[in-house]
Parts: sequence; C-alpha cells; structure tokens
Amino acid sequence: MPAEGSTSSDPWEDLLAQAVGAVRRAAAFALDPGEELCIEAKAHRNDLVTQVDRGVEERIACCLETAGIPIHGEEKHRIEDFETYRGRAWVLDPIDGTLNYVATHRDWAISLALVDDGLPVLAVLADPVAGRLYTAIRGRGARVEALTADPVGPVGAVDSPGSDGVAPRPLETVEDLPLSEGMVIAHYQLTQDAGIGRAIEVSRGMRCYGAAALEMAEVAAGGAVVYAQPMLQPWDVAAGALLCTETGAVLTRMDGEPFDVRRAGSLLVATPTAHAEVLEHLRAA
Repeated sequence: MPAEGSTSSDPWEDLLAQAVGAVRRAAAFALDPGEELCIEAKAHRNDLVTQVDRGVEERIACCLETAGIPIHGEEKHRIEDFETYRGRAWVLDPIDGTLNYVATHRDWAISLALVDDGLPVLAVLADPVAGRLYTAIRGRGARVEALTADPVGPVGAVDSPGSDGVAPRPLETVEDLPLSEGMVIAHYQLTQDAGIGRAIEVSRGMRCYGAAALEMAEVAAGGAVVYAQPMLQPWDVAAGALLCTETGAVLTRMDGEPFDVRRAGSLLVATPTAHAEVLEHLRAA
C-alpha cells in the first residue's frame, strides 16, 4: 500500500490509502476524544449515539471530500433511496458497537467501504482497541495490519492497546470447516429460532460481540465458522462483506436469498460447508 497521501498509478490503491488515512485519524480521535461522552438514545434505550460517533463521521467525510464520492453514513450523511442507488458511494459506520464503546470500552469498530452499484469494492475496518486494521480491494484479497503502523504523523503517535505485534499479513482463504468444528456468532434473539438453535448445538458454541463489523471479520479471519443476524443496515455490513467474500466465506440472507449490501435485512455468512448446514437447519425448522 502506498504511503498515506501519496499517489500511484493504481487508482484503487490511491483510494484505499485515502480511506486508510481517514480511518486512522478518526480512530485516534475515538480512542481519546478529550472530553466526557454525551450519550443519547435514538430508536430505543440501547440504540445509543455520542458526539464521538458524529465526530468520527464528520472527520472521515472531510478527509474523503476530495474524492468527490457521496457518503451514506449512519449518523448524518445519507443518500436518498440508497436501496436502488447506482454508482459509487462510501458506506460508513463511524462507531459500530456504540453500546460497547460506552459500556465496556472494547469490541467497537470503524467500518468504511466503497460500494459500486451495490457491490463492495474497497474496505477499511478498524478495531482500535485491539490495534488492528483490516483492508481489502475486490479481487485482490484482504489483509490485516497494525492500526498505528505508520510511525510518523499524528496517528502514529497514538499508543493503541494491542497494536504491537500485528504484523501486516494477508487474510488467507478460510478453511472450509463444518459447524461441528467451529463457533457460531449469532444475535441473542436467534437463540429462540429452532434452526439456529440446532446449528448452535451442533457447533462448538456461540458467541456474540455486539459489533457486526468485528463479527464478520472474525469469520473472515477464521475465528468462527458462522455469523448470523436477523437485521442489519448497510453501514453495519459493507466493509465486513468484502473481507468475507475476499476470504472465501459465503454471504446470503438467512433464507438463502442473495445478499445486497444496499438493503437492510438479515445476514448469514459462513464457510461454504457451514453455510449449507445452517440453511438446512433453518429450512427444517
């Protein structure tokens, strides 16, 4: 990857460098906003937003302004009728897992993807507390590196926990493990679903982190064989979707229908074998 702010003969690498620079700077702000959190509820008491969510979105939007590509974000920037939107758009979740950010101060992410006619083509996903940065370009694979890998500039000066030792490396193709050989990540509501319940019983156990982007990254990195969620928004999944497809995971809706990142709905992402098994359990329920 070229240095942040540089230009190359590859426009995709230039866009990725710009996106990485924006996310790194926003992550530094989110880790240390310099003031107490102002916490508000949106749709319900556990659907939270803070000034940091809004600040991260605004900072990333400013950094990407020169690209001339519209932004579809969770907090402020919206593209009308995004479900049918054609063309390029940045899709941004400034803090995925705000409840975690407020309550446990871990398991939250910054998720940014470039989507072209509904297809994620570039992704940057930061896990600031773990100090990890996931990136992907469609057709070129995915990789993980230290969030603070750049030793110079304002971001390089931030000491992110866990950033030491995250050497840049590609994410390998996921091992095609069956349910019996891996963990399931699922929303707690799905434990009441007979099909998912059976899948969990067959697996090595269930986990739930509360941040869709990180849960999808777990599948892409081989830490789980299944991730299932009953309802997600485009900004929750756009970056994670590319990480998963670039590492060989299968993405559909929970009924097996094709997945379109522009439309809110359910998500089932898994290794090919585990995906087929979960669909079989769901259809038999």
